[in-house]
Amino acid sequence: MLNLNKAVHAHLSVGQNQLQHKTGQTAFYQKLQVTAGQLALPELLFIIQQHQQQSGWVLLLAPNQLPDKSTFSGFDLDMSKVLVIQQKQISNIHTVLSDALSSSTCSAVVVWQDQFSESSLQHYQQLAEQHQTCFYQLSSDVAQAQSINPRIAVSH
Repeated sequence: MLNLNKAVHAHLSVGQNQLQHKTGQTAFYQKLQVTAGQLALPELLFIIQQHQQQSGWVLLLAPNQLPDKSTFSGFDLDMSKVLVIQQKQISNIHTVLSDALSSSTCSAVVVWQDQFSESSLQHYQQLAEQHQTCFYQLSSDVAQAQSINPRIAVSH
């Protein structure tokens, strides 16, 4: 079984005030830089580990690659609380995201989306804070890479 404590500690020890100032992150919103076309396994492991003790789903919304539960089998994670909605099941990402952030059944919502309009992002951040649902935006937008949270390293 792999230990995620070092990854959690490394993430928390990053200068959060500096990141908050640069990216507009809040207590309920984080934008994480990921590699385009990849699953973002370290980020997902961190997010699932952070929320597995809370009531509610960890919703993976329109992942760029469909995660397989066997990928997570070597980690001490409760995957029964992870729900995946594929891109092909979504007719309007904005409606689904708003509904998920407003729902009392999600503890965290993870969306693979490079950019939102400023007004949409503010709306989502307000919903997340109002309903105390953590909102993670996984972005592969290279232009934003300088101001985004670094990748989270998972140690064995």
